[in-house]
Amino acid sequence: MSKNSQKIKTVVIIAWLTCMIAFLVSYFVSQPNISTAQVKGKGIPKIEEIKEISGYKSWTKVNPKPLRLPTPLDALCRMPMGRDLIETSGNPHRQKYFIVYVNDIGRNAMMNEKTPKFPKGSVIVKEKSLSEDGKSPELLTVMIKQKKGFNLTTGDWEYMVINGAGTRVEGRGNLENCQTCHILNKQTDYIFRSYLPEKEKGELK
Repeated sequence: MSKNSQKIKTVVIIAWLTCMIAFLVSYFVSQPNISTAQVKGKGIPKIEEIKEISGYKSWTKVNPKPLRLPTPLDALCRMPMGRDLIETSGNPHRQKYFIVYVNDIGRNAMMNEKTPKFPKGSVIVKEKSLSEDGKSPELLTVMIKQKKGFNLTTGDWEYMVINGAGTRVEGRGNLENCQTCHILNKQTDYIFRSYLPEKEKGELK
C-alpha cells in the first residue's frame, strides 16, 4: 500500500470514528429530544402526502444502481430507538442497499458542481432497502435546503427520517445524529457524494 493510500485510509477511519462517537454521545445525552417526530396535525402523512418529497421516485437517480451501505453508517442514518439500534448495528451480516434521489432544483449542484452550493428548495432523498432490487424501502432519510439562517451548523439543511412504509415520521429538524457526520463536509455544502458514479465525478466543474 502506498503512503498516499494509507493516509487516505487513516483519514476515512478517523472520520468514521468521529461520527460514531458523536452519534453515541447524542444518543445517550439527547435521546428524549431527537426520538420524537416533530409533526403536528391530524395523523402522520404518508410518503405521497409529504409535499417536500412527493413523487421523488421520478427525480434524478444519483446512483443508478443500488449500492451497499456499510452497517456502521446504517446505524447513524436512523433515529436511535433502543433495541432497534442494537440489532441494526450489531449484525454484520445484515446487508443494506441505498439509492439517492435529487429533485430538479438541486440536480445541477449535485451532478455538475465540484464545490456545490445547493439552492433553497433542493431536496435529497436516500432510500434504504434490505434487498438489492430496492422494492421494499426500510427507511427514507431526507435533506431539505431551507432559507438562510435555518441551520447555521450545517448550511441550512433540514433533516427528516421516515419509515419505509411512509406511515411515520421518526424525526425532523436539526437532528444531531445527522449533523454530526454531515458537518465534516463543509467544502461540498455538507453533502456526501461518494455514491456519485465515477463518470460524473470526473466531469465535475
